[in-house]
Amino acid sequence: MRAIAEPAVLLWVLLTMAWSAPHAAPQAPLQTDLNVITAIDVSGSVDARAERLELLGMASALTHPDVLQAIAAGHHGRIGFSAFTWSSAGGKFVQLAPWTVITTRSDAERVAQALRAAHNLQPQFYRKPWANPEPRPWVPGLSTDISAALEQAMDLLSAAPFAAARRVINICANGEDNVGIGPGRARDRAASRGIVVNGVVLSWKAGLGDYFRAHVQTGPDSFVIEVGEVGDVTNALLRKFVAEIAWVWPRP
Repeated sequence: MRAIAEPAVLLWVLLTMAWSAPHAAPQAPLQTDLNVITAIDVSGSVDARAERLELLGMASALTHPDVLQAIAAGHHGRIGFSAFTWSSAGGKFVQLAPWTVITTRSDAERVAQALRAAHNLQPQFYRKPWANPEPRPWVPGLSTDISAALEQAMDLLSAAPFAAARRVINICANGEDNVGIGPGRARDRAASRGIVVNGVVLSWKAGLGDYFRAHVQTGPDSFVIEVGEVGDVTNALLRKFVAEIAWVWPRP
């Protein structure tokens, strides 16, 4: 009996030890104060110069001391950031900046470098407007499909490797949706998921800001910033990022 009982007792002890041993908890995702994704319109109505100024403006805004100060003042002191280009349904979505945690200036500068490198036009393009720029890495000459941009942004937000209580989509565009049924349904889906949608409108077209407020903007403290001159893009994006990070209404 003893020879049989001892292995049974040993097995019982081993099972008890395994059950009572602390189990390693699954690692929680990194927490950020904000996950923000910016969708940049590169449809046919956006010329190459305006497109480049959008990218350079965003790069300058991300590395501005006011933005870095707003990030540092957050509860976690970091945000998640990504950006992509869009035009019409079936056109290429090009991710310019993959999801990146921005905590320090060096983090912001890495993202800014990716944005600056995204569209490297030849210098003579500005001296000779008729000169052909270097080929775009995306498809030019396409229609403006804001709903597709919203859907793509929502998918990317869902796939973000960081957890954030506040999630924001920025739609940068210079025209109304002219493909399909318009952005209303996509906007409502974003609202139902608790996602804020803001607009940066290159408003050379009268009434475009009002269109964005009625059909694109949604969520608590959401807003639309209108850029009257293409050279004001940097300042507009700076105001936008500070407002989103600090969660305050942007001053005009």
